[in-house]
Amino acid sequence: MSTTNVRDRGFILIAVLLLMMLMSGIALSMMYMVNTEGKVGSGDLENNLAYHASEGGMENLTAALGNLYSQVQSPTVAQVQALGNTPPTIPGIQFLDYSINVPLNAQGNPNTTWDTVHSGPNSGLIALITPMNLSVTAQRPLGDQVHMYRTVEVAQIPVFQFGVFSDMDLSYFPGPNFNFAGRVHTNGNLFLASGSALGFTDKVTVVGEVVRAQLSNGWPTSTNYTGDVLIPDTANGCTPPPANPTASGTCIDLGLNQGSVIGGPNSSQNTQWSSISMGTYNSYITNHTTGATPLSLPFVGGGATPVQIIRRPPPGEMASSLVGTSRLYNQAEIRIQISDTPQENHPDGSPVDANDVELVSKMPAALTAVVNLGGASTAQNGINVSGVGTAYFGEANMTTGGTCTGTVTGCEPNYLSGGKYYIDLVPPPFFHGVATPGYAYPATYPATTQAKVTCCTNIGPAEWPIVDGFLRVDIKKSDGTYLPVTNEWLQLGFGRGLTPPSAGQPNTAHPNAILIFQMLADRDGNGGFTAAAHESAAAGGAGSQYNWFPINFYDPREGESRDVAQTNNTCTPNGIMNAVELDLGNLTKWLAGNIGTNGNKADFVSQTGYVLYYSDRRGMLLDPNTNPVIKTGEYGFEDVVNSASATGVPDGQLEPANPSTTQSPEDVDQNGKLDNWGGVNVGDAFGPVYQADTRTAVPNPFGHRMACTTTGRKNAVTGARHVLMLVDGGKSGSALNLPRPFIGGTQYGGFTVGSENPVYVLGDYNASAADGTFADPHTAAAIIADSVTLLSNSWTAYNSLANSTALSSRPGNTTWYRVAIAAGKNISFPRPTGWSSSQDFGTDGGMHNFLRYIESWSGTLHYEGSLVSLYYSQYHTSVFKCCTLVYSPPTRAYAFDTLFLTPSNLPPGTPMFKDVDNVSYRQDFTPY
Repeated sequence: MSTTNVRDRGFILIAVLLLMMLMSGIALSMMYMVNTEGKVGSGDLENNLAYHASEGGMENLTAALGNLYSQVQSPTVAQVQALGNTPPTIPGIQFLDYSINVPLNAQGNPNTTWDTVHSGPNSGLIALITPMNLSVTAQRPLGDQVHMYRTVEVAQIPVFQFGVFSDMDLSYFPGPNFNFAGRVHTNGNLFLASGSALGFTDKVTVVGEVVRAQLSNGWPTSTNYTGDVLIPDTANGCTPPPANPTASGTCIDLGLNQGSVIGGPNSSQNTQWSSISMGTYNSYITNHTTGATPLSLPFVGGGATPVQIIRRPPPGEMASSLVGTSRLYNQAEIRIQISDTPQENHPDGSPVDANDVELVSKMPAALTAVVNLGGASTAQNGINVSGVGTAYFGEANMTTGGTCTGTVTGCEPNYLSGGKYYIDLVPPPFFHGVATPGYAYPATYPATTQAKVTCCTNIGPAEWPIVDGFLRVDIKKSDGTYLPVTNEWLQLGFGRGLTPPSAGQPNTAHPNAILIFQMLADRDGNGGFTAAAHESAAAGGAGSQYNWFPINFYDPREGESRDVAQTNNTCTPNGIMNAVELDLGNLTKWLAGNIGTNGNKADFVSQTGYVLYYSDRRGMLLDPNTNPVIKTGEYGFEDVVNSASATGVPDGQLEPANPSTTQSPEDVDQNGKLDNWGGVNVGDAFGPVYQADTRTAVPNPFGHRMACTTTGRKNAVTGARHVLMLVDGGKSGSALNLPRPFIGGTQYGGFTVGSENPVYVLGDYNASAADGTFADPHTAAAIIADSVTLLSNSWTAYNSLANSTALSSRPGNTTWYRVAIAAGKNISFPRPTGWSSSQDFGTDGGMHNFLRYIESWSGTLHYEGSLVSLYYSQYHTSVFKCCTLVYSPPTRAYAFDTLFLTPSNLPPGTPMFKDVDNVSYRQDFTPY
């Protein structure tokens, strides 16, 4: 038994020793595992910290690059590389590399080329691309490094490469079939509806919401707007656009319940939107939740809005600043300015000279000191017009002569014209060629008027200018300096006969005139001259200053506060427009050196063509909301919505903000205030009753109605109601009337009109109805203006006045236009419910009405170009109206000009958006 116990004890000892060895092994393994995990975990932590630091540094450097391009139009290589001097400060991180490499060309400039955007929501667009390589290396104290590389493209995207672009909400709600090719983008919401079929042919990107359930004024699309809205799901899915768009396997109807929201733009999100946008439509329609990003002009921000592109620069602004380099004023090869004082034509502070010409003639000596504030005008003794003889600017006349017997203060001021008294001579006032006896002016005026000035009294029957203002025309030479040519242009003429010049129909009064301010006086409006009517032919014709009328016409969209039937063919002061006509055929001849002397000195190489800038600030008031108080280029009258009133009477109150926004539909300049100071002087030329309407705390330029063909037609326009009319812009056979310079022996290049004022295009433009096609020759053309109205070949100024409210008597016929257009529109607002209004009242008219009309079209409007809504119209501020008094639509044959997809075919001065796109990305780890 003892032997057995001894054996047991030995076995137990051996077992214990084996167990202890096993446990020791486990302990050692656990110790090694813990040590290894600690080292691995520490390494992972270091790597993660280095990775996130490098990633943060890369994003910071990319953001800094984007910010630089938002502040500087064309930054230098040194400015770009300097961004690498300030890496972010992150505790425990050392940046061994934080830099941007800019590939350079042989001249040492950034290697910039036209190419396709390779990534991002704008992929596929052609852009001026500058490639750059960003490099960031972050290191931790233990030596862990992460090196990241990113290749980016700084893309300058031409706006006219879009078929349709809008910086704010965008709407479509056509009744008939409508399609317009090209890409579509809006920085706001997109409202989609159609009475029949609406077709898109390319990608649609929407930074806001896609709204299918209602129009922008709240009208439900389930009533009268149940037609198809066709979106492609692949390239060429809906192209070429048929005359009658129809759904197909690759051209799919976006249903009323398939917007990104279930109701209006502030309603609940559609939970199916992501699969609709990215699945059904394969990202051919996207919004902010599925990839769309905003596109803005480089200078926008910090209080600067896109409308600055058409503004004159304010005094003291540097032309080399970001905003300054974006202004068409500074880009222009031809600058035309008209102002109430000559100093206003020199925003750079340069001195007034003999090319600041006051547009008055042969004033009585006693009035010269009052009327002519700029010194002796070269027009005072008439202008020797080539081939015509001495010609004068038109003046109204009761009897010649008159004396100034004294001066007093407190009499009627024309305070919009620097104190010049060219309408309201006291006593009495003159209008419509007839003195108003017994009218006593008040001694004081409301606080909205400017300081009183000294004026002449006891003049009696006399004369006064019907044009006036100070004109200045400059051209930019190839060395960048400006040459004044005002007198040269005026010596080519400044008046016309009864009809505007057009292709094959020359100017009968001043055949070579480029700028036309007046027309021969057909006083009875019968289209000819008769001695019985004491008209031009019987009273000295073009050689007399008394035989001219201003070029006035009626725009019912601006003149009528509501689209309500009128039967008496009367007008309101707000709708009487005074036009300066620009004869494009004669401008083309002048630039080619065929008339005049200096036209061929204008630079056309730097921009491959010409930019012409126009600004007419006659009658414009100082904006009291600016500091310092200056003229800004806007009308200053926003009191036009007044949705509680069936008649639209101005109420002096800022319209409430649109639902869920801070945007009032009356605040077109977005300063948070109701501007109505600009309406105060609009009735000056038309007599005391119209002055009484506007010299009140709530000015009402819609108040009293006047006889259009007498009072409205024959008087000067004193308020901010001055516009540019483009005439003679069509073709005559193979002869093109738009400038298209020869460069290197080849005729190419383009022509862009930039205007602070509204622009009206009269008749064929860059095309011809006689040709019935958009075939060559043509020029790469654009118009960038406050608003753009298309007038048919049959439109006349006289008929617009004689049939101001008889829409059916203002027929429009088939006309052709080939031009890109960037302009303003009004702000949408909820459709009023307290009184009956049309279903689209409160909208901005939609892009199918973006090109404005004021005729009853019975033909086809053929348009080819690009439609761009950059800002709200601030000179033409009245709301959209159709179709009782203003217009009835044409048959719209609209098409995107695909030549704009080739950079060399873009109009000069085309605005460009800046976008920084990531192209490639990689990273290297160096663990400790």
